Amino acid sequence: MKGVILAGGRGTRLKPYTLSIPKPMVTIMNKPILEYNIDLLKDNGISSIMVTTCYKAEKILEYFGDGSKLGVSITYLQEELPLGTAGGVFGSSDFLDEAFVVISGDAFTSLSLQEAIQFHQQNDSLLTIVGKELDSPQGYGICKTDSKGRLTEFIEKPRLGQIDSNLVNTGIYIVQPELLRKYRFEGRTDFSRDVFPLMLAEQEDIFVFRTKDYWRDIGSPEEYKLAREEFLTGQMKDIKERVGAGIMDEFVTVRDGFENTLKYLTRMMVACPDHQKQKVITKLVEEQRDEPVLNLDGILISHSMGGWTRIVDQPSNGFIIYSKAERRNLAKEFAGYYFNKIKQWQKV
Repeated sequence: MKGVILAGGRGTRLKPYTLSIPKPMVTIMNKPILEYNIDLLKDNGISSIMVTTCYKAEKILEYFGDGSKLGVSITYLQEELPLGTAGGVFGSSDFLDEAFVVISGDAFTSLSLQEAIQFHQQNDSLLTIVGKELDSPQGYGICKTDSKGRLTEFIEKPRLGQIDSNLVNTGIYIVQPELLRKYRFEGRTDFSRDVFPLMLAEQEDIFVFRTKDYWRDIGSPEEYKLAREEFLTGQMKDIKERVGAGIMDEFVTVRDGFENTLKYLTRMMVACPDHQKQKVITKLVEEQRDEPVLNLDGILISHSMGGWTRIVDQPSNGFIIYSKAERRNLAKEFAGYYFNKIKQWQKV
């Protein structure tokens, strides 16, 4: 079995985290979401993986290369223009010559993939959707099924009055290669908007595997922050164990007492209204010669003179600037520089 990871999205809703990197490269515990998904496939015996790329594809290639460092083989499909969730898949029938798993680049999950594959095989299905019951399904594709798990209706992002099921599409699919030969889609194509409706119209069986495992779509800042909090509080224990204690020990935040672990540290608070923050963060990213690390713990900027600055967003209060250097006066200089820049950018 092969794997496909959809990693071409711009991540517009996930700004500012995606200003300098593609969405699947945002990190949780210093590890890109894309790497978690590669690990998930590998742990389930899938080592031949195709990654679809588009926006800032070079960041993904630079980090993962051919996949050998992770014990997998990665083939890249570079989309010059976005082809949707299914366009690249249907255009890759030569590579996808056996059953394969498709994972959305938004997915952060501890899915028991072997259980889903077994369900797919037992039902002799051309396509199986992995579904998850949510308390608040609004904003997702809604699946309605019969007693055997066969899809009877699919509604993509229904209006509030249309929601009468809490079973949502996770963007994870198990697919037989025959599907790519039976249905000839070309160009931009989506599973939810194009493939599912046509298959249902043709009375083709689509099954939905209901997972009780952890899954979260990290496509928005709110969901991204929840994923990190749930990771840290152990709500997805199996993934946390696979990451290993080393990363947990290295990862420090302001809340965890980060400022007390450093000998030469300067802390400054700079006011900034929330409506100005996007502009300031964009300017911070654009100014750096070497792209900064941008994640939930702020913007981390390395200094060629030694040391670094971390700028942390404090809702409704502005930013906190932490600068560390070999000398105390240099740390103050770094912090003061960004203090003045942030004040200046608000006036532009």
